[in-house]
Amino acid sequence: MHLPRLWLKILLFSAGRLPEGYRHGVGGFDEMLCVNLGIDRDAFVAFIETEKPTYLDLEAWVWDNASNLNDESIAAHNRAILARELPEDIREKRRADIGLKDPSITKSVALNDLDDWTAAYRQIVRSTN
Repeated sequence: MHLPRLWLKILLFSAGRLPEGYRHGVGGFDEMLCVNLGIDRDAFVAFIETEKPTYLDLEAWVWDNASNLNDESIAAHNRAILARELPEDIREKRRADIGLKDPSITKSVALNDLDDWTAAYRQIVRSTN
C-alpha cells in the first residue's frame, strides 16, 4: 500500500523535485515498510536513485530482495497503515499546511494523500506561472 508513494518520493528526491521537508526512506511509513517487509533500506534507496526503475521494476526488485515478503506480511503491513492516525500535533500542522478545514479526517493515509496532491498542485502551478 505504501510502496508506490515511497518509490515516487525517492525518485523525486533523486531528481531534486521532492518538496522540502518530505521524508524519503527514514521514519514514518517509509521506515515501517522496510522493517515490516524485511527490505534493506539503504540498498532500496540506492537502487531507486541509481537505476530509476519503473514502479513494476521496483516491485520485482522488492520480491527478489525482501526477507519477509508474503501474503500475510503484506496484509499485516497494509492493515497497520490503514489504521494509523497521525499524532494530533502533526495532524494539525498538516491540516494547516494544506488548508484542510475538516477535522474528521484523521487517518495518516488520507492526510498523506492530501499533502501529496497539494504539493504536486503547487509545483505544477508554480512551473506554469
